[in-house]
Amino acid sequence: MPPILGLRQASANPSFLSILRSLVFTYPVTQELLTSSTFKLINPRNHVIVTDQVSVRLPASSISGLSDEAVLALFTRGFFGGKVFAIERLYMKLGGWKTIPTGYSGFKSLPTERIEWNHHNIPAMSFMPVGDILFGAFQLVDSHLKLAPSDPLPSYLDFGFGSDRGYFAGCHRFSLHRGLESEKDSELGSLNVAGTASDADMLEDGEVEVRLEHFRCNPSKNVPSWAECISWFHCWYAKFLFADGISSVLKR
Repeated sequence: MPPILGLRQASANPSFLSILRSLVFTYPVTQELLTSSTFKLINPRNHVIVTDQVSVRLPASSISGLSDEAVLALFTRGFFGGKVFAIERLYMKLGGWKTIPTGYSGFKSLPTERIEWNHHNIPAMSFMPVGDILFGAFQLVDSHLKLAPSDPLPSYLDFGFGSDRGYFAGCHRFSLHRGLESEKDSELGSLNVAGTASDADMLEDGEVEVRLEHFRCNPSKNVPSWAECISWFHCWYAKFLFADGISSVLKR
């Protein structure tokens, strides 16, 4: 069972290092992501992919009073607006986004779409509008907010990067999963929103899990993307970015 952050420490504001030590890194991702409209959008020819996932289980009390939307918004703000992403933010602002332009043939552009260059403007309590792009390179292509226990999907945000017309593309999915106790709280009218039945089976009472699921591919040729040359770096970078996201949620 993955470690539960916060149960073994007295501090209400865990350190970045303690968060990092509590993370679990695995390579498989859920079938929900691999059969999603996002997957088909980014990888329309179903080319070979590489996947991985970073997750952490938390006591439900650590996000007490926060809706799914607020948790994932705070996580997004920490992930893209934290210290770890600072160098990449600067690189993108200086024109780096042009080296990996984002865009998908099957995505219908919206008149409200905008590019956000200031990390302070990333919403802290609500989802960004679908279509918006962070730092010229990460487009929110889908979002889902779970509003009823009968909903089979968790709350999630899908950020696409790269292009289905290029040689590199992929997705970061941020999702929140709640255990049985959180589901009961939701039914009683609290701000918490329940997880799916399968989530409840996997999680203990009073637990929640935040996940970062990732896939990448070469949409133009059915071969691994150039990113596999630095897959070792991605593994560590993903963990550090994830820890910044969790820190943003817990230190709100």
